[in-house]
Amino acid sequence: MTLLALLLLALATLAPALVVPARRVVDDPVVPVAAATALLLGLAAAVAARVDPASGWRAAAAAVLGVALATTGGGLVVRSVFRLMRREFLPARTNRRSSDPETPGARPAPATEPGAVLRGGAWIGYLERLAVAATLVAGWPEGIALVLAVKGVGRYAELRQPDAPEAFIIGTLTSLLWAAAAAGTAHLLR
Repeated sequence: MTLLALLLLALATLAPALVVPARRVVDDPVVPVAAATALLLGLAAAVAARVDPASGWRAAAAAVLGVALATTGGGLVVRSVFRLMRREFLPARTNRRSSDPETPGARPAPATEPGAVLRGGAWIGYLERLAVAATLVAGWPEGIALVLAVKGVGRYAELRQPDAPEAFIIGTLTSLLWAAAAAGTAHLLR
């Protein structure tokens, strides 16, 4: 059963790589792929809650996979929360860049992302989730306060822009919850 939980964690870690091939089927696969990633994490947590603690390489694999999943899957989950908040469940196929919305082969217009309000949000999010998950897996939850303090000080000047505080709070809380869920699942296995 421990191996099943590790396999589910590994699949959840790799699931975000499905975004590119899924674009052949869905114009914007962010929400469906994020849902699949969250489902795999939930299944891994359910299995992990029922097994005895692992040791040796299995415990190390759980820690590595938990931190990796927090880092890789969190970006999709954060973007999905923003899209769901704006009620953009699946963008319409007629939303094209060309002047004629029916132009075959035209690429979908990009949705306005909170990252446009706060520069470097994706990279900061990856580093934030990596740091939060690593501190939780290492047994030092106080590290979360340090991560949040550094992020808040770094973003202070930008938080005066319109919509920036809302994007900052929603993105940060979603990111923290995802990292805690991934690290918590790894902790259940250790």
